[in-house]
Amino acid sequence: MTDLEQRMREAYDAQHLPEGLRARTLAAIEEKRVSAEPPSAEPTFRVLRRRPRGRVLTALAACLLLVLAAFGAYGVYQIPSAYVDIDVNPAIELVVNPFGIVIDAEGLNEDGRAVLAGAAVVHRPYHDAIDRLMKNEAFAASVGEDGFIDINVIAESDNLSDQLLSESSEALATMPGAHACHRADAATREEAAAVGLCVGRYRAAQELIALDPSYTLEECADMSMRQLHDHINECHAQVTVGGENEESAGQGCGSGNGNGHGHGRGRHGA
Repeated sequence: MTDLEQRMREAYDAQHLPEGLRARTLAAIEEKRVSAEPPSAEPTFRVLRRRPRGRVLTALAACLLLVLAAFGAYGVYQIPSAYVDIDVNPAIELVVNPFGIVIDAEGLNEDGRAVLAGAAVVHRPYHDAIDRLMKNEAFAASVGEDGFIDINVIAESDNLSDQLLSESSEALATMPGAHACHRADAATREEAAAVGLCVGRYRAAQELIALDPSYTLEECADMSMRQLHDHINECHAQVTVGGENEESAGQGCGSGNGNGHGHGRGRHGA
């Protein structure tokens, strides 16, 4: 019995209470004291009570780590690490994560949106996504035998860029017509987006306008990639035949009329 308990007993003894009430009160105190004391003869029982609790805490901690790891991996999965602009007349941009998986796809014009409506490319490895695009009926029909497919890769790392260029070239090798793969930088992508064009179309338009200033960006936007490159080749051919320099090469090297479906974009994340 502790000193505090002894003093409580003495205090109750000093009170003139009915005998029954005092007895019941002292009995209640004694019951609380006994229940509060640790068992002295059952050390094994105490050890056994702690061990299951430890296992539960370990399991909960493991679950928490798994949840945190899952959220962390998902965060990395959602990071855009590369953009692939594909332009024929359909204009499409694929967003690729660090693992080479397509995490978003955007049709940059009406034809591009129509192609993506029939090609499930999101959450697929890039080589699978680009293969599906090449085999899409609407995309293949837009290329034809005389089409021109232009692909530009904008990537944070050289390794990812090389991978995407290689896989793009493999897919293009199965297609008719002409095609080209290029590496581009983020600054060019920003410039192209600012005027509502794909990277490949923007580059071709800049080249054509430099050769023949009578062309405008609006006219270039309305041409197919084949038309753009045909006009560029015409200008280069006239320079070669006429022996003119670039300053005077643009005279009469093609008309500014083209037909197409426009390439304006509402790019998000640019």
